[in-house]
Amino acid sequence: MPEQYRYSLPAKAGDLRQLGELTGAACATLVAEMAERHKGPVVLVAPDMQNALRLNDEIRQFTDSMVMGLADWETLPYDSFSPHQDIISSRLATLYQLPTMQRGVL
Repeated sequence: MPEQYRYSLPAKAGDLRQLGELTGAACATLVAEMAERHKGPVVLVAPDMQNALRLNDEIRQFTDSMVMGLADWETLPYDSFSPHQDIISSRLATLYQLPTMQRGVL
């Protein structure tokens, strides 16, 4: 990607970057490129689970870095039942891998 089109990477912990007005696979391409340049994990927050799953699949096409997702609970705060066991297992597996994740996208 030409240098003039690159987003700058955060300089220190706590610095945030907002990616907006990106259409199609542009967001996935940019996040994959940031993951390749950054010396640590990149956290991507999606507006909903549908977009998160789509971005997860698209980012995997553009990078060899680890790409992990944190599954939605699929329950509301006032629901009287717990999330499905598969969701809990998936989230725990992701959280277990986070401390050893050197690079990639969450």
